[in-house]
Amino acid sequence: MKKIVVAIDGSDASRGVVDYAIHYANREQDADMLFLHVIALSEHRPVFYGEGTVVVPPTDDEVKSEFEDFIKKEMEAIGKTIPRMSVSVRSGRVYDQIVKFAEENDAFMIMIGHRGLGAMERFFLGSVAAKVVANAPCSVYVHRPRSEAEAK
Repeated sequence: MKKIVVAIDGSDASRGVVDYAIHYANREQDADMLFLHVIALSEHRPVFYGEGTVVVPPTDDEVKSEFEDFIKKEMEAIGKTIPRMSVSVRSGRVYDQIVKFAEENDAFMIMIGHRGLGAMERFFLGSVAAKVVANAPCSVYVHRPRSEAEAK
């Protein structure tokens, strides 16, 4: 059985990866789709406590439920299901957790979206997809959403 790690974050690029994963799972009957969302610092929310503020991450259960719904809606929109799938949630550096998860699950492939950061963002933040490709223990499929100009 092929284990495919599908890294998702809720972005448009992520939606495209989920769509591709749905089609892939239906084409490759021996694929076990392991959806993974890594809770990044940007998802932590402020909680006011007395006179101060504490930043708290969302719970794994909240995030897991949100992404299960996200995947379900995509399957309904396409009209197909994924025979074997799971949704996991982790916290930490996004690219690092994706690579570790793939290693731990002896993944055949990682699917990830590329958001198309601008040059300045890429310089300061780096590209998660590029870091996954550079450190992955397996093949990586990088989904690039088509721009509006290319779609016409």
